[in-house]
Amino acid sequence: MKKTGIYQIVRDDEHKFALPNFFTLLRLVCLPFIIHFLRLDTRSGDIYALVFIMLAGFTDYLDGHYARKLQKTSNVGRMMDPLIDKISIAAAMLVLAAHRGLPYWYVFLVIGRDFVLLIGSAVVVSKKRLIVESNKIGKWTSTLFAAVIIVYTLNIPYLKQALMYVTLFLIPVSLFQYIKKHKNSIKFKNRTENLENNHSA
Repeated sequence: MKKTGIYQIVRDDEHKFALPNFFTLLRLVCLPFIIHFLRLDTRSGDIYALVFIMLAGFTDYLDGHYARKLQKTSNVGRMMDPLIDKISIAAAMLVLAAHRGLPYWYVFLVIGRDFVLLIGSAVVVSKKRLIVESNKIGKWTSTLFAAVIIVYTLNIPYLKQALMYVTLFLIPVSLFQYIKKHKNSIKFKNRTENLENNHSA
């Protein structure tokens, strides 16, 4: 049976069980608590949800910090990190849409963008065994998504709409840049294959 690029990356990653990846998974553990407290629709629930949101953000900092400090940079971690971020953002935004008035059309735009990015990343990993990391605009967009979640949790008027519309501008920009980067990777692969075929001929 032919092994995929993802399978080989996971298999060959000597740091997949390292401490930084534990912090990455811990961020996912925070998600059920965030959802639970948001659904309470109480002020105390909002505060507890915010505490777990901040805890999740802190674990995000810790995984990067210890990956650099311990020199335990992991390809598995580089794949898990954006995946868990996107799952967490989508889940929290869906709850906020149901309970706090975050527009559903906006939530589906965010989920659609992230779905395209995940599919593109999976294609690149499978075909080139290359993990495509987010650029600066992509990272800023994800950070502002988290800010939207926080201001809707705290129900801060005006700032909710302001941040939402800023991210509406960044969604197509970040998506275009990511697709462009993925497209160039595929083209590079095709050119390499053609050069190898011409050389062998």
